Amino acid sequence: MGKLLKKIEKRIEANQHAAWYENNLLLLKIRNENLYKKKYETFEEYLEDRWNFKARYGRRLMDSAEFMLQITSQNGAKKDNFGPIENAILPKNEGQIRPLLENLNHNGERLKVWGDVVGSKEKITAALVKSKVDAFNDSGEVVPDIEYVEEEITISASRSTGSNHTSSKVNDWYTPPEYIESARTVLGNIYLDPATSELAQKTVKAEVFYTKEDNGLEQLWERTVWMNPPYSMPEIGKFIDKLLEEDITDWIVLTNNSSDTTWFHKLAEACSSMCFTKGRVGFLNEKKEKMATRQGQCFFYKGDNTDLFKKEFSVYGLILGVV
Repeated sequence: MGKLLKKIEKRIEANQHAAWYENNLLLLKIRNENLYKKKYETFEEYLEDRWNFKARYGRRLMDSAEFMLQITSQNGAKKDNFGPIENAILPKNEGQIRPLLENLNHNGERLKVWGDVVGSKEKITAALVKSKVDAFNDSGEVVPDIEYVEEEITISASRSTGSNHTSSKVNDWYTPPEYIESARTVLGNIYLDPATSELAQKTVKAEVFYTKEDNGLEQLWERTVWMNPPYSMPEIGKFIDKLLEEDITDWIVLTNNSSDTTWFHKLAEACSSMCFTKGRVGFLNEKKEKMATRQGQCFFYKGDNTDLFKKEFSVYGLILGVV
């Protein structure tokens, strides 16, 4: 970990001001993989001591990097209502991205407005971005948020000369075994996991499971269900709708604590109990390394064993019954 951190820091220093986007991605990698932890308690402390970045500025850099990833990722760039972004035209500097971060509520709105900016075919400037932001806010248009999915960021061997040599790919994030075992205890057994992988099943051990290649949305769902669905939109909404449309009386679903989304409220209304985690679930990557999640999570339980759910999951967070 120490060697990787030094390698990344050396790259940032070499880039100086020539690779604004890449440096933000590199800092995001340091944060997401907890590379700063050996010496610092918090990422904010690391930014201030190592790079002389105040907390507010550091948060803005990370928000910028996450938004840029949304533009280039399949999770955002290929959504029908953000068509112009498919060209992957990115903001060239912080001035162009700042109006999006400071004046809009979430990345769904930011992607929509950036699509308007690109689609205008005008020369992209900070003033143009601000005008499109103002027009959107004045319109009263409602745009759904895009669920942020943290990504693995890799670095090429060559130093950047202004072009982006840093890339990212979506990780499969695996639920730690203690949560799976608690779910198994409450459900009695896990018959079905409809959104999983072969590797995840070494822990989940569902009797029936569907991988991405199987497309669980097109398969039969029945009996007891454990689900940690894909967190990107529109996939998560589709998996939630499928679960609620089926005649299933016992299930546990793990999602981010995204109470501002429609699918979250659908689950909340359908479940028997909920567990809001005290902190953040330490999801694991393929190497069983803990990943740095950006927000807290929620477990939704549907079934008759609410007392057992409370007993098992109260160690993880706040239990709420649904009236």
